[in-house]
Amino acid sequence: MPKPKIKKIRGTRTCGGGSHKNNRSGRGSRGGAGKAGMFKHKYIKAMKTGYEIGKYGFTRPKSIRLDCKTVRSIKGRLRELRKEGKLDECTYRFLYSRPELNVGELDIIIDNLVRLGIASKEGDVYSIDLSELGYTKLLGGGRVRKAIRVTVDHVTPRAAEKIQQAGGAV
Repeated sequence: MPKPKIKKIRGTRTCGGGSHKNNRSGRGSRGGAGKAGMFKHKYIKAMKTGYEIGKYGFTRPKSIRLDCKTVRSIKGRLRELRKEGKLDECTYRFLYSRPELNVGELDIIIDNLVRLGIASKEGDVYSIDLSELGYTKLLGGGRVRKAIRVTVDHVTPRAAEKIQQAGGAV
């Protein structure tokens, strides 16, 4: 005759995941939901899965960032020129959609800027001061076919090279 089974937790209220708590029903003993305990009791699991510890960086608010301030100042200057009547609607929309200016774009609109009085033409050489439009930097994208003399605060080496190859100066 077999020996009867002894249940040592019989008579206790909480052993065996009793019915009054319902904290383990169907979930097992996971130690929290989601990423709870990643730096405490689930630390080894966090290391194995490649969970990074520490801070991830900070993005400055748009109201403080320098690039947003320059774009805002460019757009404000273009609005002023349009109100004064120095920019027509087509040129205004073209420039307003570009936070920075490439030499190829300048080559496209230089004739229109001469007509509006923002740039000047002496012989075959066009002259323009980009700070008058609010731009502080000239980039090297695009193709230059006209000789342009540009006055600007900063210019990329590629842009300066393209302008000099076309017979202009920076």
